[in-house]
Amino acid sequence: MQWDIHNSSSYLEMLLTGRTRFFQRLVIALKIVKLEEAPSLETVKGRHGLILQSGEKIMMMVLTVEPGIPTPPHSHLHEQIGYLIEGRGILFSGGKSIEIEAGTSFLIPPHESHNFNATGEKPATIIDVFSPPRKDYLKKVE
Repeated sequence: MQWDIHNSSSYLEMLLTGRTRFFQRLVIALKIVKLEEAPSLETVKGRHGLILQSGEKIMMMVLTVEPGIPTPPHSHLHEQIGYLIEGRGILFSGGKSIEIEAGTSFLIPPHESHNFNATGEKPATIIDVFSPPRKDYLKKVE
């Protein structure tokens, strides 16, 4: 069927059909994951992750870091944004160390050496977002 832009009913039909197709694609792409159903992995000793979402260009997880189990700094090709939702610790990034507590967010550029060690008696919980997704983590939960 050809759409005639000068025929308002034909044009309206085109807009509505296009909008319906758009929303159908949107609904198909929607992915819901409940915390208790999230794939689980140990990233390294003392660090337990739950992958909440992973898309084509971004991944989100919750990471629990046990206190008293330090790991050496590392780097990866991913841009990383974190938000400490519980606990406290020492964040090392870009040659600097800073103590952070719940309510603190941070951004780590790709390839920058970094690490986080929980301090105190309770584990620290971080929401981590990576772009692109961490394929190494995704392989662990397949």
